[in-house]
Amino acid sequence: MAIAAGSGLMAGCSAFPEYVRPTIKTPEHWQAKRADDGRSNELFDWWRQFDDPILTRLLQTAEKDNPTLGQALASIASARASLAGAEAGGLPSLTGKTAYSRSKGGSASGSTSQTATGTSASFGSGITQILSGSLDANWELDLFGKFEFSRQAEQARLAAEELTWHNAKVSLAAEVASDYVGYRACELSATAYQNAIASKQETSRLTTVLARAGLSAPADAVLAEASLYASESSLIAQRVECDKMVKSLVALTDLAEPELCALLAGGRGIPTPAQFQVDSVPADLLTQRPDLAADERKLAAAGADIGSAVAKRYPSVSLTGSIGKRKTETTGLTLSSNTWSIGPTITLPIFDGGELRSKVDSAEAGYAGALATYQSDIRAAIKEVEQALVNLRGAEQREIAEGRSAEQYRQYFQAAEINWRSGGLSLLSLEDARGQMINQEISHITQQQSRVQYWIALYKALGGGWRADDGQQLSADNNQNEKQL
Repeated sequence: MAIAAGSGLMAGCSAFPEYVRPTIKTPEHWQAKRADDGRSNELFDWWRQFDDPILTRLLQTAEKDNPTLGQALASIASARASLAGAEAGGLPSLTGKTAYSRSKGGSASGSTSQTATGTSASFGSGITQILSGSLDANWELDLFGKFEFSRQAEQARLAAEELTWHNAKVSLAAEVASDYVGYRACELSATAYQNAIASKQETSRLTTVLARAGLSAPADAVLAEASLYASESSLIAQRVECDKMVKSLVALTDLAEPELCALLAGGRGIPTPAQFQVDSVPADLLTQRPDLAADERKLAAAGADIGSAVAKRYPSVSLTGSIGKRKTETTGLTLSSNTWSIGPTITLPIFDGGELRSKVDSAEAGYAGALATYQSDIRAAIKEVEQALVNLRGAEQREIAEGRSAEQYRQYFQAAEINWRSGGLSLLSLEDARGQMINQEISHITQQQSRVQYWIALYKALGGGWRADDGQQLSADNNQNEKQL
């Protein structure tokens, strides 16, 4: 069977599949390279490397009350309840039952019933009361592992939901950090436009004075004023973008906007993380990314579902027992009796129209789908890291080039302004030089933002510091889950 071959399910003479974690082929090394500045830091607790208390505060606040994390916690609670139900399967059950009835006979002359011993009892048309009670016990033996497979499936699903919660935390932290970096870059761009406006205001003032004195063409004054208005429009658009970033951070952290704005006002500039060395290999992603670990647990659950479906096709044996008491009162006559029974019950599926077989087929199809998802997500994760490495290396190189270019344009504009003030350069040429300087300064800021955000993307692609073998951390997180639930 293709499924068994691809997944490691044991076939042969055994009718029950045994789950073995599949071996997924991955490249031996990352193909993308990046420039290394010599600094090497741990991937774990990476956010602290920003050394930005405002970012730390935002990350902590976002984790306290986030709908996405709340949904993940609710899913954990649901999975834990399902596991409790599965663990109850196969255990003895005891039920109590009691009944009471009151009736009146329909014959005025009474009635006679013949008993097995030849005696008779006569009941008149009076009131008859019957009170009965019993305790019934049942225990289905798990001879073929039906309940054990079910428990294994639910345990794996619970682990998958806990890993999904970890993955949601990683994604949330990356989103908060990315938006925070975007806001800081937006602030720098707004400051650049504000500085350009101040410079243009001075140029417009001098041009107006010269035009009124007849030392400059009136058109120059109009040009200077038009350029000033254009920069004011750009500043307004930039501030709109900054306000949108604030709204996004409000939604992520649930902080009141005035409180968030007061917090953001305490910082300046784009935070730069200390770089970490990517010395892992693609196969390490299976133990570094919680989403891939969750996929593997879902695959294990699907394998256990096959075992449960197969076991249901085999006979089941139950031990049943009952003890009860019955009391009947009518026309002054009282009859009491005690009852008990015990014995095994064997249920053998003989014909069900293919229902049980179809459930096995459905479980196998579910496993095949889970395996395909696991394989697909691993490939996507490798691609994500490779692309993040490529983007980061390019962003690092471009930031250096953009910075040098911005400095050269700044010097060019300063020289052009001196030349314009001495009358050796037209206003149009001055504005052209200023525009190039501003555009390059904004481009440099954007590239700084991109570099940090690509670092965040790489950190997330490598699992965000989560480790499958970090038992202490995982246990602590589970304890926190239980407190929150």
